[in-house]
Amino acid sequence: MFFVNSFLITGTSSGLGKYLYANLGGISLNREKIQKNGAEIIIHCAFNSENNPKDSDQYYNDNVLLTKRLTKIPHTKFIFVSSVDVYPKNSNRHTESEIIDMHNVESLYAKTKLLSEDLVKKNCPNFLILRCSALLGKDSRRNSLIKIIEEKKPTLTLSGDSISNYILHEDVLSFIKAASEKDLQGIYNLASSKNITLKQVTDLVKKKVTFGDYVYNVGNIDNSKTVSISKVFKKTSREIITEFVSHNTVNPTS
Repeated sequence: MFFVNSFLITGTSSGLGKYLYANLGGISLNREKIQKNGAEIIIHCAFNSENNPKDSDQYYNDNVLLTKRLTKIPHTKFIFVSSVDVYPKNSNRHTESEIIDMHNVESLYAKTKLLSEDLVKKNCPNFLILRCSALLGKDSRRNSLIKIIEEKKPTLTLSGDSISNYILHEDVLSFIKAASEKDLQGIYNLASSKNITLKQVTDLVKKKVTFGDYVYNVGNIDNSKTVSISKVFKKTSREIITEFVSHNTVNPTS
């Protein structure tokens, strides 16, 4: 039976944080007001994901320094929502035990995620780091997949050859519940069992898309450790997208 006395959740205005807050309750945290009384479990979802931040100080404060402040709040378990983007972009199969060289991490977003992971490891004896692939839910932040689904004539900066991996908000919630019940610790790759290209996505949802030139490749992510806890992660990205579209009414925009 799943029961936790109190949650503190960040990033509750949108995305996964909003979904978890709606389904778990607890206290919503923001950058301006950090709760000091503590909680049984802190779930840190908030993150500034700008690709080219104009204010580097603010970006660092929104991400790394916020994480450091949160780890100082009294808690019994700290769950940090990270990203599979922390892995180097190569052909290796990436497992949670991999030692990652910061010099091989490409984006600023991924570097700050990795720095935040290190703070959680150092400051939280009972930590759980969830390296998630692209997240889908009714409150998802806009990404290429959402644009393809919602817009009548989608135009993307990404190439159709771009390779992504998708998981559902509800499946992340299921994993968090299981992890809390079992008091799991360490790092878990939350990803589906098979990637998908954006061109395959357009064929799946029957949309004509104008693609760009930039090729993104999520990489080869090993999710076997996660599947051993939650079998829902056996689903492929194609199955995830089909499930997402069937459960969400889409009103195409111009």
